Amino acid sequence: MTYFLHLKTDFELKNNILVHFWSKSAFFACLYNGGTLLTRILIFALAVFAYASQPHLDETISAPTFDEAQVFEWWDDGIITPEQADEIFSRLEEENYDEACLLAEVYAQEPCAAPKQEKKPRKKKPKKAKATPPKSEQNVTIIPHGHVAWKGQYDSDGHLKKHRKELQVQFYHFKLRLGSQELLTYQRDGFESHFGQISTIELRSHLPLDTLWGTAFFIPIGKFKFGAALDTSKTFQAQIDFSADRSNKIAASYWKFPDANAVAMQARTTLGQISAWYQFGQDRPLVKIQLQSEKRWISWKTTAYIHGDSLPLGLNLSKGIAENWLWASQTVNLQWPEMQNAVLSAKARVLSPVATDSVSARFKLSLEAGPKHLRPSLNVTCIEASDNCKTTEWKSDIESSWERVSLHASAKLRHEKRTKPPKIELGASYRTPVALAKLTVAFPEANPAKAVSVQNEVKLDSDFLGCNFIFAFKKTKTRPFSPNYAHLNASLKF
Repeated sequence: MTYFLHLKTDFELKNNILVHFWSKSAFFACLYNGGTLLTRILIFALAVFAYASQPHLDETISAPTFDEAQVFEWWDDGIITPEQADEIFSRLEEENYDEACLLAEVYAQEPCAAPKQEKKPRKKKPKKAKATPPKSEQNVTIIPHGHVAWKGQYDSDGHLKKHRKELQVQFYHFKLRLGSQELLTYQRDGFESHFGQISTIELRSHLPLDTLWGTAFFIPIGKFKFGAALDTSKTFQAQIDFSADRSNKIAASYWKFPDANAVAMQARTTLGQISAWYQFGQDRPLVKIQLQSEKRWISWKTTAYIHGDSLPLGLNLSKGIAENWLWASQTVNLQWPEMQNAVLSAKARVLSPVATDSVSARFKLSLEAGPKHLRPSLNVTCIEASDNCKTTEWKSDIESSWERVSLHASAKLRHEKRTKPPKIELGASYRTPVALAKLTVAFPEANPAKAVSVQNEVKLDSDFLGCNFIFAFKKTKTRPFSPNYAHLNASLKF
Protein backbone atom coordinates (compact mmCIF):
# COMPACT_ATOMS: atom_id res chain seq x y z
CA MET A 1 0.00 0.00 0.00
CA THR A 2 1.15 3.51 -0.73
CA TYR A 3 0.04 6.46 1.36
CA PHE A 4 0.37 10.14 0.61
CA LEU A 5 -0.64 12.66 3.27
CA HIS A 6 -0.27 16.40 3.02
CA LEU A 7 -1.65 18.68 5.72
CA LYS A 8 -0.91 22.38 5.96
CA THR A 9 -2.25 24.37 8.84
CA ASP A 10 -2.05 27.96 10.08
CA PHE A 11 -2.59 28.89 13.71
CA GLU A 12 -3.57 32.36 14.86
CA LEU A 13 -3.74 33.15 18.58
CA LYS A 14 -5.94 35.99 19.79
CA ASN A 15 -5.92 36.99 23.45
CA ASN A 16 -4.66 33.48 24.33
CA ILE A 17 -8.18 32.13 23.80
CA LEU A 18 -9.01 32.15 20.09
CA VAL A 19 -7.33 29.41 18.13
CA HIS A 20 -8.14 29.30 14.44
CA PHE A 21 -7.23 26.14 12.64
CA TRP A 22 -7.41 26.13 8.84
CA SER A 23 -6.63 23.04 6.87
CA LYS A 24 -5.63 24.24 3.37
CA SER A 25 -5.35 20.82 1.86
CA ALA A 26 -5.74 17.18 2.81
CA PHE A 27 -4.90 14.44 0.37
CA PHE A 28 -4.75 10.86 1.54
CA ALA A 29 -4.71 8.06 -1.02
CA CYS A 30 -4.18 4.34 -0.66
CA LEU A 31 -3.99 1.39 -3.03
CA TYR A 32 -5.56 -1.18 -0.77
CA ASN A 33 -8.81 -3.12 -1.09
CA GLY A 34 -11.11 -2.20 1.76
CA GLY A 35 -9.05 0.80 2.80
CA THR A 36 -11.00 3.40 0.80
CA LEU A 37 -13.81 3.73 3.32
CA LEU A 38 -11.44 4.19 6.26
CA THR A 39 -9.48 6.76 4.27
CA ARG A 40 -12.56 8.86 3.50
CA ILE A 41 -13.64 8.75 7.12
CA LEU A 42 -10.17 9.84 8.24
CA ILE A 43 -10.28 12.85 5.91
CA PHE A 44 -13.73 13.71 7.28
CA ALA A 45 -12.40 13.40 10.84
CA LEU A 46 -9.64 15.90 10.09
CA ALA A 47 -12.19 18.32 8.66
CA VAL A 48 -14.33 17.94 11.79
CA PHE A 49 -11.37 18.77 14.00
CA ALA A 50 -10.54 21.80 11.87
CA TYR A 51 -13.99 23.16 12.72
CA ALA A 52 -13.82 22.06 16.34
CA SER A 53 -10.56 23.88 16.99
CA GLN A 54 -12.49 27.14 17.08
CA PRO A 55 -13.43 28.10 20.65
CA HIS A 56 -16.69 26.98 22.24
CA LEU A 57 -16.31 28.16 25.80
CA ASP A 58 -19.95 27.62 26.73
CA GLU A 59 -19.85 23.83 26.34
CA THR A 60 -20.29 21.10 28.89
CA ILE A 61 -18.12 18.09 28.13
CA SER A 62 -18.65 14.59 29.47
CA ALA A 63 -15.15 13.14 29.34
CA PRO A 64 -14.31 9.78 30.86
CA THR A 65 -10.72 9.31 31.98
CA PHE A 66 -10.56 6.36 29.67
CA ASP A 67 -12.48 5.50 26.53
CA GLU A 68 -12.33 3.18 23.52
CA ALA A 69 -9.07 4.76 22.35
CA GLN A 70 -7.36 3.88 25.63
CA VAL A 71 -8.69 0.30 25.45
CA PHE A 72 -7.33 -0.05 21.91
CA GLU A 73 -3.93 1.21 23.11
CA TRP A 74 -3.82 -1.41 25.89
CA TRP A 75 -4.83 -4.07 23.39
CA ASP A 76 -2.23 -3.02 20.81
CA ASP A 77 0.40 -2.78 23.55
CA GLY A 78 -0.29 -6.35 24.70
CA ILE A 79 -1.40 -5.22 28.17
CA ILE A 80 -4.83 -6.83 27.75
CA THR A 81 -6.04 -9.66 25.51
CA PRO A 82 -8.63 -9.24 22.72
CA GLU A 83 -11.18 -11.08 24.91
CA GLN A 84 -10.58 -8.69 27.81
CA ALA A 85 -10.87 -5.72 25.46
CA ASP A 86 -14.24 -7.01 24.22
CA GLU A 87 -15.47 -7.28 27.82
CA ILE A 88 -14.59 -3.62 28.43
CA PHE A 89 -16.10 -2.53 25.10
CA SER A 90 -19.37 -4.27 25.98
CA ARG A 91 -19.69 -2.31 29.24
CA LEU A 92 -18.85 0.97 27.51
CA GLU A 93 -21.56 0.32 24.92
CA GLU A 94 -24.05 -0.34 27.74
CA GLU A 95 -22.95 2.97 29.33
CA ASN A 96 -22.12 0.99 32.47
CA TYR A 97 -18.96 3.01 33.07
CA ASP A 98 -18.46 1.84 36.66
CA GLU A 99 -18.22 -1.80 35.58
CA ALA A 100 -16.03 -0.86 32.58
CA CYS A 101 -13.63 0.95 34.92
CA LEU A 102 -13.59 -2.03 37.25
CA LEU A 103 -12.60 -4.32 34.37
CA ALA A 104 -9.95 -1.87 33.15
CA GLU A 105 -8.35 -1.52 36.58
CA VAL A 106 -8.08 -5.29 37.05
CA TYR A 107 -7.05 -6.31 33.52
CA ALA A 108 -4.78 -3.39 32.62
CA GLN A 109 -3.73 -2.47 36.17
CA GLU A 110 -4.21 1.17 35.28
CA PRO A 111 -6.18 3.83 37.20
CA CYS A 112 -9.63 4.65 35.93
CA ALA A 113 -12.65 6.73 36.89
CA ALA A 114 -16.21 6.94 35.60
CA PRO A 115 -17.02 9.94 33.38
CA LYS A 116 -18.09 13.17 34.99
CA GLN A 117 -19.46 16.46 33.74
CA GLU A 118 -16.94 19.27 33.49
CA LYS A 119 -18.26 22.80 33.11
CA LYS A 120 -16.23 25.02 30.86
CA PRO A 121 -15.80 28.68 31.90
CA ARG A 122 -17.95 31.34 30.30
CA LYS A 123 -18.64 34.97 30.95
CA LYS A 124 -22.02 35.91 32.36
CA LYS A 125 -23.70 39.19 32.98
CA PRO A 126 -24.73 39.79 36.59
CA LYS A 127 -28.31 38.86 37.21
CA LYS A 128 -30.71 39.40 40.03
CA ALA A 129 -31.12 36.49 42.39
CA LYS A 130 -34.00 34.22 41.53
CA ALA A 131 -35.69 31.48 43.44
CA THR A 132 -34.17 28.10 42.57
CA PRO A 133 -36.80 25.74 41.12
CA PRO A 134 -37.12 22.23 42.50
CA LYS A 135 -34.48 19.83 41.20
CA SER A 136 -37.06 17.74 39.37
CA GLU A 137 -38.29 20.83 37.52
CA GLN A 138 -34.86 22.00 36.34
CA ASN A 139 -34.06 21.51 32.62
CA VAL A 140 -37.63 20.40 31.97
CA THR A 141 -39.09 21.54 28.65
CA ILE A 142 -41.96 20.43 26.46
CA ILE A 143 -39.79 21.01 23.37
CA PRO A 144 -38.36 17.63 22.26
CA HIS A 145 -34.57 17.48 22.33
CA GLY A 146 -32.00 14.71 22.24
CA HIS A 147 -29.58 13.05 19.86
CA VAL A 148 -29.11 10.44 17.14
CA ALA A 149 -25.99 8.30 17.57
CA TRP A 150 -24.14 5.60 15.66
CA LYS A 151 -21.14 3.58 16.81
CA GLY A 152 -19.23 0.94 14.86
CA GLN A 153 -15.98 -1.01 14.68
CA TYR A 154 -14.19 -1.94 11.45
CA ASP A 155 -11.62 -4.71 11.05
CA SER A 156 -8.42 -4.66 9.01
CA ASP A 157 -10.32 -5.57 5.82
CA GLY A 158 -12.60 -2.55 6.12
CA HIS A 159 -15.57 -4.74 7.09
CA LEU A 160 -18.03 -3.58 9.74
CA LYS A 161 -17.37 -5.89 12.70
CA LYS A 162 -20.18 -4.65 14.94
CA HIS A 163 -22.27 -1.53 15.32
CA ARG A 164 -24.75 0.14 17.62
CA LYS A 165 -27.33 2.85 16.88
CA GLU A 166 -29.56 4.95 19.07
CA LEU A 167 -32.21 7.65 19.01
CA GLN A 168 -32.82 9.45 22.29
CA VAL A 169 -35.56 12.07 22.71
CA GLN A 170 -36.43 13.97 25.89
CA PHE A 171 -39.62 15.98 26.35
CA TYR A 172 -41.21 17.21 29.56
CA HIS A 173 -40.53 14.43 32.12
CA PHE A 174 -40.24 11.67 29.50
CA LYS A 175 -37.20 10.15 27.84
CA LEU A 176 -37.45 7.79 24.85
CA ARG A 177 -34.60 5.58 23.62
CA LEU A 178 -34.82 3.53 20.42
CA GLY A 179 -32.28 1.39 18.61
CA SER A 180 -29.92 -0.79 20.61
CA GLN A 181 -32.14 -0.20 23.64
CA GLU A 182 -35.88 0.40 23.43
CA LEU A 183 -37.04 2.19 26.56
CA LEU A 184 -39.53 4.84 27.66
CA THR A 185 -38.77 6.52 31.00
CA TYR A 186 -40.80 8.93 33.14
CA GLN A 187 -39.18 10.79 36.06
CA ARG A 188 -40.67 13.43 38.33
CA ASP A 189 -40.18 14.41 41.99
CA GLY A 190 -38.25 11.23 42.75
CA PHE A 191 -40.86 8.99 41.15
CA GLU A 192 -39.75 7.07 38.08
CA SER A 193 -41.07 4.37 35.81
CA HIS A 194 -39.59 2.47 32.88
CA PHE A 195 -41.23 0.56 30.04
CA GLY A 196 -39.21 -1.59 27.61
CA GLN A 197 -35.72 -3.01 27.96
CA ILE A 198 -34.70 -2.54 31.58
CA SER A 199 -31.37 -3.56 33.08
CA THR A 200 -28.57 -2.51 35.44
CA ILE A 201 -28.93 1.27 35.21
CA GLU A 202 -32.73 1.39 35.36
CA LEU A 203 -32.86 -0.97 38.36
CA ARG A 204 -30.02 0.89 40.13
CA SER A 205 -28.04 -2.30 40.61
CA HIS A 206 -24.41 -2.49 41.67
CA LEU A 207 -24.23 -5.93 40.03
CA PRO A 208 -24.60 -6.12 36.21
CA LEU A 209 -28.01 -7.56 35.31
CA ASP A 210 -29.50 -9.33 32.32
CA THR A 211 -31.75 -7.21 30.12
CA LEU A 212 -35.45 -7.67 30.85
CA TRP A 213 -38.38 -6.85 28.56
CA GLY A 214 -40.93 -5.37 30.90
CA THR A 215 -41.68 -2.52 33.27
CA ALA A 216 -40.22 -1.12 36.49
CA PHE A 217 -41.13 1.73 38.83
CA PHE A 218 -39.80 3.45 41.97
CA ILE A 219 -41.82 5.46 44.51
CA PRO A 220 -40.05 7.65 47.14
CA ILE A 221 -41.49 7.92 50.64
CA GLY A 222 -39.27 9.94 52.95
CA LYS A 223 -35.82 8.37 53.08
CA PHE A 224 -37.18 5.16 51.59
CA LYS A 225 -37.74 4.24 47.98
CA PHE A 226 -39.91 1.27 47.00
CA GLY A 227 -39.66 -0.37 43.60
CA ALA A 228 -40.78 -3.35 41.57
CA ALA A 229 -40.20 -4.84 38.12
CA LEU A 230 -41.99 -7.41 35.96
CA ASP A 231 -40.96 -8.74 32.55
CA THR A 232 -42.51 -10.85 29.80
CA SER A 233 -40.85 -14.08 31.04
CA LYS A 234 -42.73 -13.62 34.35
CA THR A 235 -39.59 -12.59 36.22
CA PHE A 236 -40.61 -10.44 39.19
CA GLN A 237 -38.48 -8.18 41.36
CA ALA A 238 -39.35 -6.18 44.48
CA GLN A 239 -36.92 -3.68 46.00
CA ILE A 240 -36.59 -1.32 48.95
CA ASP A 241 -33.88 1.35 49.32
CA PHE A 242 -32.97 3.40 52.39
CA SER A 243 -30.80 6.52 52.13
CA ALA A 244 -29.45 7.91 55.39
CA ASP A 245 -27.70 10.65 53.39
CA ARG A 246 -26.02 11.07 50.02
CA SER A 247 -23.06 8.84 50.97
CA ASN A 248 -24.72 6.08 52.99
CA LYS A 249 -27.36 3.89 51.36
CA ILE A 250 -28.60 0.33 51.64
CA ALA A 251 -30.94 -1.65 49.38
CA ALA A 252 -32.50 -5.10 49.42
CA SER A 253 -34.40 -6.90 46.67
CA TYR A 254 -36.21 -10.17 46.07
CA TRP A 255 -36.14 -11.89 42.67
CA LYS A 256 -38.57 -14.54 41.49
CA PHE A 257 -37.63 -16.31 38.26
CA PRO A 258 -39.73 -19.02 36.58
CA ASP A 259 -37.32 -21.68 37.91
CA ALA A 260 -35.56 -20.05 40.86
CA ASN A 261 -35.73 -17.46 43.64
CA ALA A 262 -33.00 -15.11 44.83
CA VAL A 263 -32.33 -12.26 47.23
CA ALA A 264 -29.82 -9.43 46.77
CA MET A 265 -28.40 -6.71 49.01
CA GLN A 266 -26.13 -3.78 48.36
CA ALA A 267 -24.67 -1.16 50.66
CA ARG A 268 -22.81 2.06 49.92
CA THR A 269 -20.75 4.04 52.41
CA THR A 270 -17.94 6.56 52.23
CA LEU A 271 -15.57 3.57 51.89
CA GLY A 272 -17.29 2.17 48.80
CA GLN A 273 -19.84 -0.49 47.89
CA ILE A 274 -20.50 -4.14 48.74
CA SER A 275 -23.16 -6.26 47.04
CA ALA A 276 -24.30 -9.85 47.50
CA TRP A 277 -26.65 -12.05 45.46
CA TYR A 278 -27.84 -15.43 46.72
CA GLN A 279 -29.93 -17.86 44.70
CA PHE A 280 -31.72 -20.38 46.91
CA GLY A 281 -30.24 -23.85 46.55
CA GLN A 282 -26.73 -22.80 45.55
CA ASP A 283 -23.66 -23.46 47.68
CA ARG A 284 -22.62 -19.83 48.22
CA PRO A 285 -23.66 -16.28 47.33
CA LEU A 286 -22.00 -14.10 44.72
CA VAL A 287 -20.27 -11.11 46.30
CA LYS A 288 -18.91 -7.94 44.69
CA ILE A 289 -16.59 -5.64 46.67
CA GLN A 290 -15.39 -2.15 45.78
CA LEU A 291 -13.72 -0.33 48.64
CA GLN A 292 -11.32 2.62 48.62
CA SER A 293 -9.83 5.28 50.85
CA GLU A 294 -7.80 8.37 50.00
CA LYS A 295 -5.72 10.40 52.44
CA ARG A 296 -3.01 12.99 51.89
CA TRP A 297 -0.14 10.50 52.04
CA ILE A 298 -1.72 7.18 51.22
CA SER A 299 -4.63 5.77 49.24
CA TRP A 300 -5.81 2.23 48.58
CA LYS A 301 -8.43 0.43 46.55
CA THR A 302 -9.81 -3.12 46.76
CA THR A 303 -11.89 -4.74 44.02
CA ALA A 304 -13.20 -8.31 44.05
CA TYR A 305 -15.81 -10.72 42.72
CA ILE A 306 -16.30 -13.98 44.65
CA HIS A 307 -18.76 -16.73 43.69
CA GLY A 308 -19.32 -20.48 43.70
CA ASP A 309 -19.01 -23.08 40.97
CA SER A 310 -22.51 -22.34 39.65
CA LEU A 311 -23.64 -18.85 38.68
CA PRO A 312 -27.02 -17.45 39.72
CA LEU A 313 -29.71 -16.48 37.24
CA GLY A 314 -30.37 -12.86 36.36
CA LEU A 315 -26.76 -11.61 36.29
CA ASN A 316 -24.82 -10.53 33.21
CA LEU A 317 -21.25 -11.20 34.30
CA SER A 318 -18.25 -10.66 32.07
CA LYS A 319 -16.58 -13.85 30.82
CA GLY A 320 -13.44 -13.38 32.90
CA ILE A 321 -15.44 -12.94 36.11
CA ALA A 322 -17.68 -15.94 35.37
CA GLU A 323 -14.67 -18.22 34.75
CA ASN A 324 -12.90 -17.32 38.01
CA TRP A 325 -14.42 -17.89 41.44
CA LEU A 326 -11.95 -15.31 42.78
CA TRP A 327 -11.39 -12.25 40.61
CA ALA A 328 -9.66 -9.53 42.60
CA SER A 329 -7.16 -6.69 42.65
CA GLN A 330 -5.49 -4.51 45.28
CA THR A 331 -3.86 -1.11 44.78
CA VAL A 332 -1.85 0.93 47.30
CA ASN A 333 -0.49 4.40 46.50
CA LEU A 334 1.99 6.40 48.56
CA GLN A 335 2.06 10.12 47.74
CA TRP A 336 4.50 12.91 48.55
CA PRO A 337 2.95 16.20 47.32
CA GLU A 338 5.88 18.33 48.48
CA MET A 339 8.37 16.16 46.53
CA GLN A 340 7.28 17.04 42.97
CA ASN A 341 4.02 15.12 43.55
CA ALA A 342 5.89 11.83 43.69
CA VAL A 343 3.69 8.70 43.68
CA LEU A 344 4.76 5.12 44.44
CA SER A 345 2.14 2.52 43.50
CA ALA A 346 1.92 -1.22 44.16
CA LYS A 347 -0.77 -3.25 42.40
CA ALA A 348 -1.70 -6.92 42.61
CA ARG A 349 -4.17 -8.99 40.58
CA VAL A 350 -5.34 -12.45 41.61
CA LEU A 351 -7.46 -14.82 39.50
CA SER A 352 -8.51 -18.32 40.53
CA PRO A 353 -10.44 -20.41 37.97
CA VAL A 354 -13.63 -22.22 38.93
CA ALA A 355 -13.28 -25.85 40.10
CA THR A 356 -9.47 -25.70 40.31
CA ASP A 357 -6.89 -25.02 43.00
CA SER A 358 -4.64 -22.96 40.74
CA VAL A 359 -4.07 -19.26 41.27
CA SER A 360 -2.78 -16.70 38.77
CA ALA A 361 -1.20 -13.56 40.22
CA ARG A 362 0.32 -10.48 38.61
CA PHE A 363 2.18 -7.67 40.38
CA LYS A 364 3.09 -4.17 39.23
CA LEU A 365 5.25 -1.54 40.89
CA SER A 366 5.45 2.01 39.53
CA LEU A 367 7.05 5.30 40.47
CA GLU A 368 6.42 8.77 38.98
CA ALA A 369 7.46 12.27 39.98
CA GLY A 370 7.99 15.71 38.54
CA PRO A 371 6.01 18.74 37.35
CA LYS A 372 3.40 18.33 34.63
CA HIS A 373 5.69 20.03 32.10
CA LEU A 374 8.21 17.18 32.47
CA ARG A 375 7.00 14.16 34.42
CA PRO A 376 8.91 10.86 34.12
CA SER A 377 7.71 7.48 35.37
CA LEU A 378 9.04 3.94 35.65
CA ASN A 379 7.15 0.70 36.25
CA VAL A 380 7.96 -2.99 36.38
CA THR A 381 5.41 -5.80 36.03
CA CYS A 382 5.70 -9.43 37.08
CA ILE A 383 3.53 -11.15 34.45
CA GLU A 384 2.97 -14.39 36.38
CA ALA A 385 3.99 -14.84 40.00
CA SER A 386 3.41 -18.62 39.94
CA ASP A 387 6.34 -18.89 37.46
CA ASN A 388 8.58 -17.04 39.91
CA CYS A 389 8.30 -13.93 37.73
CA LYS A 390 10.28 -15.47 34.87
CA THR A 391 8.61 -12.96 32.55
CA THR A 392 8.84 -9.29 33.48
CA GLU A 393 8.07 -6.03 31.72
CA TRP A 394 9.93 -2.78 32.30
CA LYS A 395 8.53 0.48 31.03
CA SER A 396 9.82 4.03 31.27
CA ASP A 397 7.73 7.00 30.24
CA ILE A 398 8.13 10.75 30.12
CA GLU A 399 5.25 13.16 29.57
CA SER A 400 5.05 16.90 29.05
CA SER A 401 1.65 18.60 29.40
CA TRP A 402 0.80 22.19 28.60
CA GLU A 403 -2.46 24.12 28.29
CA ARG A 404 -3.34 22.72 24.85
CA VAL A 405 -0.50 20.38 23.89
CA SER A 406 0.77 17.15 25.43
CA LEU A 407 3.81 15.13 24.38
CA HIS A 408 4.94 11.74 25.58
CA ALA A 409 7.62 9.14 24.87
CA SER A 410 8.03 5.65 26.29
CA ALA A 411 10.12 2.51 25.99
CA LYS A 412 8.95 -0.94 27.09
CA LEU A 413 11.25 -3.90 27.56
CA ARG A 414 10.02 -7.49 27.97
CA HIS A 415 12.36 -10.04 29.53
CA GLU A 416 11.73 -13.78 29.34
CA LYS A 417 14.55 -16.26 28.68
CA ARG A 418 16.21 -13.45 26.77
CA THR A 419 15.61 -9.75 26.50
CA LYS A 420 13.61 -8.73 23.45
CA PRO A 421 14.13 -5.42 21.61
CA PRO A 422 12.26 -2.61 23.38
CA LYS A 423 9.03 -1.18 22.08
CA ILE A 424 9.37 2.57 21.55
CA GLU A 425 6.34 4.85 21.44
CA LEU A 426 6.01 8.55 20.64
CA GLY A 427 2.82 10.56 20.92
CA ALA A 428 1.37 14.05 20.75
CA SER A 429 -2.07 15.51 21.38
CA TYR A 430 -3.71 18.89 20.83
CA ARG A 431 -6.90 19.91 22.62
CA THR A 432 -9.41 22.74 22.66
CA PRO A 433 -12.36 23.13 25.08
CA VAL A 434 -14.50 20.87 22.88
CA ALA A 435 -12.07 18.85 20.77
CA LEU A 436 -9.06 16.60 20.91
CA ALA A 437 -6.63 15.37 18.23
CA LYS A 438 -4.11 12.70 19.15
CA LEU A 439 -1.38 10.86 17.21
CA THR A 440 0.66 7.93 18.53
CA VAL A 441 3.47 6.20 16.63
CA ALA A 442 4.98 2.98 17.96
CA PHE A 443 7.91 0.81 16.91
CA PRO A 444 7.19 -2.64 18.41
CA GLU A 445 10.73 -3.95 17.72
CA ALA A 446 12.57 -0.63 18.17
CA ASN A 447 13.62 -0.68 14.51
CA PRO A 448 11.19 1.23 12.21
CA ALA A 449 12.25 -0.98 9.31
CA LYS A 450 10.80 -4.05 11.04
CA ALA A 451 7.41 -2.79 12.23
CA VAL A 452 5.49 0.45 12.73
CA SER A 453 2.02 1.07 14.13
CA VAL A 454 0.14 4.37 14.06
CA GLN A 455 -3.02 5.33 15.96
CA ASN A 456 -5.00 8.51 15.27
CA GLU A 457 -7.84 9.86 17.37
CA VAL A 458 -10.15 12.83 16.76
CA LYS A 459 -12.78 13.74 19.34
CA LEU A 460 -15.42 16.49 19.32
CA ASP A 461 -18.26 17.49 21.63
CA SER A 462 -20.07 20.67 20.53
CA ASP A 463 -23.61 22.05 20.62
CA PHE A 464 -24.94 19.97 17.74
CA LEU A 465 -22.25 17.40 16.94
CA GLY A 466 -20.36 14.80 18.93
CA CYS A 467 -17.91 12.29 17.52
CA ASN A 468 -14.95 10.09 18.36
CA PHE A 469 -12.91 8.63 15.49
CA ILE A 470 -10.08 6.17 16.16
CA PHE A 471 -7.93 4.72 13.36
CA ALA A 472 -4.94 2.40 13.54
CA PHE A 473 -2.50 1.43 10.79
CA LYS A 474 0.26 -1.15 10.94
CA LYS A 475 3.33 -2.04 8.88
CA THR A 476 5.55 -5.12 9.23
CA LYS A 477 8.45 -6.64 7.32
CA THR A 478 6.15 -8.71 5.15
CA ARG A 479 3.14 -6.38 5.03
CA PRO A 480 3.03 -2.76 3.86
CA PHE A 481 1.12 -0.03 5.69
CA SER A 482 -2.51 -1.11 5.96
CA PRO A 483 -5.51 -0.39 8.22
CA ASN A 484 -5.51 -2.42 11.43
CA TYR A 485 -8.82 -1.34 12.98
CA ALA A 486 -11.16 1.63 13.25
CA HIS A 487 -13.71 2.72 15.83
CA LEU A 488 -16.30 5.34 14.90
CA ASN A 489 -18.76 7.09 17.17
CA ALA A 490 -20.89 9.99 15.90
CA SER A 491 -23.96 11.76 17.25
CA LEU A 492 -26.14 14.64 16.06
CA LYS A 493 -27.79 16.70 18.78
CA PHE A 494 -31.06 18.58 18.50
